[in-house]
Amino acid sequence: MGTWIKETSKAIYLMEGGYWISRLTKYPSKTNPDEQVLNIQAIRSWFTREDYPRAMTVALKETTEPNPKPAPPPPPPSASPTSTGTDHINAAGLELIKHFEGRELRAYQDSVGIWTIGYGHTSAAGPPQVRAGMTITEQGAEDILKKDLELFENGVRDRVKVSMNSNQFSALVAFSFNVGLGALGSSTLLRKLNGGDYREAADQLLRWVKAGGATLPGLVRRRDAERALFLGEDYRRFIR
Repeated sequence: MGTWIKETSKAIYLMEGGYWISRLTKYPSKTNPDEQVLNIQAIRSWFTREDYPRAMTVALKETTEPNPKPAPPPPPPSASPTSTGTDHINAAGLELIKHFEGRELRAYQDSVGIWTIGYGHTSAAGPPQVRAGMTITEQGAEDILKKDLELFENGVRDRVKVSMNSNQFSALVAFSFNVGLGALGSSTLLRKLNGGDYREAADQLLRWVKAGGATLPGLVRRRDAERALFLGEDYRRFIR
């Protein structure tokens, strides 16, 4: 069954199989009481699907029809948040991290001025402390990454209170590796996920695309890849 679009007085929904899988919410305009403002943050994900919508039908007057129901969350592999598949990041998550971080054997300053080495290692992740002029070997980069990932794997397991499959867990580890566990812990993404709204949690990833106040194309692709992995979709289309 394909996707289609439904509009109500409060939102525009991307529908599939009788449920909405993504929504654009509306809120009253501050300058014109006869207008509503559409939050289009999630619309990017609509057009990365193979069956993306080709047209939009917009109602000219409000409807009293009730809002559609969200799609049920993907079935978890078991009832345990630490079930098989969430012990360590999987190969897909590791590939995603390595692609976006790149490997640098000499210390450099990232886009916001933080000293970084290896596969995105910073002093905030623990030893070794990164300093100007520091160099490491290829094996050293692998060893540091393995050690760093233990911190983020444990951090994701500690903060997520619902069941996850391997792709969901790995996507969150990759996300946290980039933005930090503190950011994950205070995020709307985590609140939505722990409330059982897997789809909305996935869409929340798309909000984390700024560094130093600017939207970075590399972060846009990274969040798209993490969301695709979380949903079990083809994340590689964002890293080719």
